Amino acid sequence: MKPLGRAPERIGSLVESLLAERGYLAICREQDILRRWKELAGERIAAVTECVAVERGVVHVRVQSAPWRNELVYLKPMLLARVRAQCETIRDIIYS
Repeated sequence: MKPLGRAPERIGSLVESLLAERGYLAICREQDILRRWKELAGERIAAVTECVAVERGVVHVRVQSAPWRNELVYLKPMLLARVRAQCETIRDIIYS
């Protein structure tokens, strides 16, 4: 067989290209926030919260207590910046 003259592409980049082409890449990145919540929020915050859903650019976080929910309101800009650094389609965090 005659070589094609270009280097083979990595499977990860092919999958990412396909997901982006079909419009699923943003959805996959949003859902990855669920898996990475502890890392993004930090251990202290993750110990009193649970990321329960990501829907249409909104991260839904369950908080252990009202005092913590109040504290997280003040920390929201910092948390939102961390999350948006991983997925630019995230536009808000809602605590419940």
